[in-house]
Amino acid sequence: MVKANIVYWYGLEDMPKDGGGLRALAWYEALTHLGFETQLCPLRDTPNAKSRDGWLRGIKKRLIPMPLKSSLPELPKSDINVVTVPSVFGSAASTVQPETLVFDWMDRWSVNSRTMGRASWMSRPGGLVQSLFWEVQERRLAGLPAVNVFAGYEDMIKAGGDSAPRYWIPTPITAVRSTRLKPTSTTMRVGFIANFAYPPNIMSLQDFFRRYGDSFHARGIEVVIAGFGSEIVRNWGVNAKVLGRVESLAEFYDSLDAALVPIDHGGGIKAKAVEAMAHGVPVFGTSHVASGFSPSWAAYIGEVEWLLEDSPRFPPVPVHADFEERFSQTAFNETVSDVLSQINRTGCQDKNKEL
Repeated sequence: MVKANIVYWYGLEDMPKDGGGLRALAWYEALTHLGFETQLCPLRDTPNAKSRDGWLRGIKKRLIPMPLKSSLPELPKSDINVVTVPSVFGSAASTVQPETLVFDWMDRWSVNSRTMGRASWMSRPGGLVQSLFWEVQERRLAGLPAVNVFAGYEDMIKAGGDSAPRYWIPTPITAVRSTRLKPTSTTMRVGFIANFAYPPNIMSLQDFFRRYGDSFHARGIEVVIAGFGSEIVRNWGVNAKVLGRVESLAEFYDSLDAALVPIDHGGGIKAKAVEAMAHGVPVFGTSHVASGFSPSWAAYIGEVEWLLEDSPRFPPVPVHADFEERFSQTAFNETVSDVLSQINRTGCQDKNKEL
């Protein structure tokens, strides 16, 4: 049986069901569906492994937002190796057969370093230096695997250097239904749901309240915040209704007039914007959020400022069938199949060169 490895921070049993975790699971489902015996190879022992070293690690993260180069543990022998963590891309290219390698750029760390570094004066110098470092590394690394895959559309477009073939495969989200229940409240409600254990979500939401919090309150627009760890927002002194962890995403989105995705930190595609589309809710976000989508799909991301106009404008909501064609697990599987076909063609060409 053909075999595949997926390298991510966590293994199958410990996988968090958000962001990069959802993407790693999508790879697992796609490769298994395509007939591979698939194994997730974790770089961390447990989800809590990143907490080791306590305050020392915290200081390091403030000074240097992103990891640098690290070694890839020995992998089981396989026909395909999907590596998703840029710090081990170089090690993977030197220890794994290049014709079996897929680099999945969940995000570009040159972007992550710069945007996350902006969070404080302490991290800004290190973030800028790291961003320059990763720009150089990304140009080099993009030429090493058989194929590069990108979660974010602009990341794919801006991949530099002598890049191997590139594919945009957005993280899949299941469409809930073709129509949704409309909120009954006469007050306009916009909401943001996220995992607040992930620092870019906290940084971005704090920026949003600094820029727009008073204006939204003056307009009578209710801002609803939910998700794991969202209780922290109650300590910020901002005008927001904080729900904490919610049991039903459908009920959360049905209670809103629009979803708010105010992310300016991190990179890749923002799964929360895709999730809101999957629930049939108009999405307002930043240009950073829109950059994760192709131009035709970026049109579904409205500007936050539109909500503050005298007659607020709302972006369109994707048609259910169109959403499924681009963002379903089936669409993800089909594009992965195309990627594997590209690898097979490349492998055959390399063998012909050897002959």
